[in-house]
Amino acid sequence: MAPFGKLLSFFSLAVLAQAANKDQWRGRSIYQLLTDRFAGGGQCDLGSRNYCGGNWRAIIDKVDYIQGMGFDAIWISPTALNIEGYSRWGEAYHGYWTADPTRLNPHFGTADDLKALSSALHSRGMHLMVDIAINALASTNPSIEASALASAAQGNFLFKDPANFHKRCGIQWENRTSEEYCWLVPGHEENEVALLDLATETPAVANKLIQWVPGYVKEYGIDGFRIDASKHMGKKFQHDFCKAAGIFCIGEVAGDNTQYAASYQGTDGIDSVFGFGLMYGFNYVFGNGDRMDRLTHYIDGAARSYPDQTVIGSFLDNQDLPRINSRTGDKSRIYNAIVGSFMWGGIPTVYYGLEQDIADGPYDPNNREALWNYNNYATNGDTYKRIANLNKIRKYLGSRGNFHKAVAKRVSSNLYEAALQRDEALIVLTNRGDGANGQWTVPNTHFGKNVNVVDLLSCVKGKTDVNAALKVTYKSGFPFVWVKAEIASAGGFCGGAGQALVADPVSADDIVEPTSTEEEDTPIAPTSVAVGDENGPTFITNPDVTATSSASSTDATSSTGSEGQNSSSGTCKRSRKRSDVAGKR
Repeated sequence: MAPFGKLLSFFSLAVLAQAANKDQWRGRSIYQLLTDRFAGGGQCDLGSRNYCGGNWRAIIDKVDYIQGMGFDAIWISPTALNIEGYSRWGEAYHGYWTADPTRLNPHFGTADDLKALSSALHSRGMHLMVDIAINALASTNPSIEASALASAAQGNFLFKDPANFHKRCGIQWENRTSEEYCWLVPGHEENEVALLDLATETPAVANKLIQWVPGYVKEYGIDGFRIDASKHMGKKFQHDFCKAAGIFCIGEVAGDNTQYAASYQGTDGIDSVFGFGLMYGFNYVFGNGDRMDRLTHYIDGAARSYPDQTVIGSFLDNQDLPRINSRTGDKSRIYNAIVGSFMWGGIPTVYYGLEQDIADGPYDPNNREALWNYNNYATNGDTYKRIANLNKIRKYLGSRGNFHKAVAKRVSSNLYEAALQRDEALIVLTNRGDGANGQWTVPNTHFGKNVNVVDLLSCVKGKTDVNAALKVTYKSGFPFVWVKAEIASAGGFCGGAGQALVADPVSADDIVEPTSTEEEDTPIAPTSVAVGDENGPTFITNPDVTATSSASSTDATSSTGSEGQNSSSGTCKRSRKRSDVAGKR
């Protein structure tokens, strides 16, 4: 008879994998890592784009580190067998140069290692999300002739029939058919990796993948998929694939057009997508020091577009984008961005290294650091502890009622501040930055009249006035998460009391109104990023921004870059991201 522990572990794997639909993911938070760069490796030269030795077993040894921040899900790199050898863009350490998705990448470990990781997470009540890259197979030879396919990846291609692939062509952006049928990276130069686009709409390709995936999910106890390049495959195939998998699927539909991204979510598509528009908003405002309405524009757009905002992936950066810390050295603005991303709604997702304030970048290979080279996985840093507190806040508020079934709605905003209401919480964000002190009054809060409130981030207390307005006094440009005092006390926050009163009751005369029409929150429509342009807007790295401290100021001194224009051919930008810049594909 098998030991009880093994039986329990097997039972946990089976139950969690079967139950991990979007209802079981709603309310969770995800820690995203690159398997090769998170733990277990040695010397790592980022510029060489080589394998550095990170592996699945080593992740198990660092689960305490991840769970210490309050995360209850981990997203790992694709597990698929990748092409071998050194190309112009290095090795396939990232896992996105798929040769055969039905086989494992031996660089990351064995089947038993992956099962052990899944079991270790499930024993702690955590979920395992696996990145899955099935839009294309990778090769240094862009030919799809039968002889070339037979020898590709040392003969390890899953598909070898030319009819299984789309003909080679560069993507014409804003053309959905082109985005689905053409190649992300056509492979123009010698030893350059090409992504041979799979014809997932054909029965030969679709059926093979759909028949394989249920067994893969069951064998390794997978709870969710992050669908790579989701916008480059048809919705029907993705819907059928995820239905067969029986688990939560969240897609990468890159670009800042929220309405376009939202079209992939729903009963005829997949469960969710990552909120790229919101990500751009957070980076505009807190990375670049731009106007607050750049963020509220995307928040309002999300409310109009997504069928279910509560499972949208909320994030600040990832393996294909500059780390937000590479955009600015202003830690107060970074703190506001983190709070906004966690408290807006959906599923907060943190790219490994944010908790250690890693600021390398802006792009691959420098944003794919070996974490073991940074602070020895320290747990005493401000950002690590702030993330842990935010996860604690989310879990507590989610246990009370409708917090996880709600997203933040704009209450009031100006150029520098925004007040957002989410269920019982009032989130106040400012982009004024380090050293900024001042006051701002939020009118007509949901708390009601003459109500004592507490900020769960700083433990300062406040009280609304007879008009339900709340005057907040911010110090050093820090954000707030206000709740009623009795809610804070019941959750054991702030010792049940709070610190000195700093937010006094105010009268209607105290409410700060914009002094010019320029301060009114007029949404700024995107002007340059075409539907489907994964790169999105161009950002300034480390802008020199000086934020004023007076709420009545008419403008802040800021510097923001011009937004990147699309190539008329539609292929250069995406190819650059996928190869020259990202090396991901």
